[in-house]
Amino acid sequence: NYNSLKNYYKMFSKHCLRALASNCIRSSARSPIVSMSQNNLEYLLKTYSPSYQSKLSFTTSAATCGLINALKQEHEFELKNYDKPSLLSGGPPHPYTVSEAIGDTLVTLSRTYLNERIRINLHVNNQMTPDTEDGATSVIFNVQIIKEENSLVFECESDGSDFQIHHVSYEPKEGVRQESTFTGPVFDELDEEIKIEFKKFLIFRGINADLGEYLRFLVYDKEQKEYIYWLKNVETFVDK
Repeated sequence: NYNSLKNYYKMFSKHCLRALASNCIRSSARSPIVSMSQNNLEYLLKTYSPSYQSKLSFTTSAATCGLINALKQEHEFELKNYDKPSLLSGGPPHPYTVSEAIGDTLVTLSRTYLNERIRINLHVNNQMTPDTEDGATSVIFNVQIIKEENSLVFECESDGSDFQIHHVSYEPKEGVRQESTFTGPVFDELDEEIKIEFKKFLIFRGINADLGEYLRFLVYDKEQKEYIYWLKNVETFVDK
């Protein structure tokens, strides 16, 4: 029964502790290198005693409960105060469509234009930290224009009032396989006329200030949703 098992456990624990202490003392007497002070022996007996283990277990459980409660409160607060930006309610600028998956920081907008497939990719983790007092910041995104097996990839940034191109790559549609591959020159060193025409090239495909403003709100909303999802997952994990 339970009481018998409990008494057996106490006797077994005391026997093991005495044997362990006895072995340590005998080893200390035989070898000049191995020694154990009275304080070390008392610490060993205390650490492995049932009462100490019980206190340690209680302390760990209390700390776990504290973490669970903190995560739960934060999750409930964020969920209660979450409000999807009104700019996103009507969807992306026509004819783009949005695709995303919960738990994945990538958000993709896509469309077709003539014989081209256009993808706009933005990652929540690749965004800049707000550098102004009102928290406003620019959004970083890539525009991939695919024709057959190759593509042009534009590295862009927008503050919602305009957009800039930082680099243009010519590469296979699956992406560059080797880091040593030359994909394009430094954009700022290009002829001014080429830079202007590149920007017009994107504007004709719907890459403009309005899209940039939509992407700014989109990445903010995505980050909020992922944070709420993360809080719930961590809370569930710790509570198992």
